[in-house]
Amino acid sequence: MVLGIEITVIALAYVVFSVFVQRKLVDMRKMQETQDVIKQKSKELNELSKSGASQEKLAEKQKEITSMLGQSMRSQLKPMFVVLPIFFVVYYLVFPAVFPSSLKITVPVISMTLGYQTYFIAVAFVGGMVLSFGLMFRDRIRLAREKKQAEAAQQ
Repeated sequence: MVLGIEITVIALAYVVFSVFVQRKLVDMRKMQETQDVIKQKSKELNELSKSGASQEKLAEKQKEITSMLGQSMRSQLKPMFVVLPIFFVVYYLVFPAVFPSSLKITVPVISMTLGYQTYFIAVAFVGGMVLSFGLMFRDRIRLAREKKQAEAAQQ
């Protein structure tokens, strides 16, 4: 049981570190603004398509969207060059050196026994999803408030 707690702590520390690195390397405000522009341009593309616009005009709009999507994906992948090597070090070097390979952890919530490495991945995945979604919702609420304040200041 104690080893299960240790692995849980390590997984959650890894998740917090991963999110911290992502937040430092990616400008979340710029990323959100880019996603909003992509949505707007996609709507414009759909409207152009429905209105029967020329193929050149459609291709030009599609090229704009594709370019912006590429930039957005590149900026979101930057943190992986830091986080993924650390994952490999922990998973393939640290864990086998510290924990016995036969270590199994029983998860009472789902009544399942997992190998410690699988348990680590499961905790990191669930913890990462919870933390990422929580921060995403917080950011969206904050950005919506800032937009309202900016609009109120302009009036």
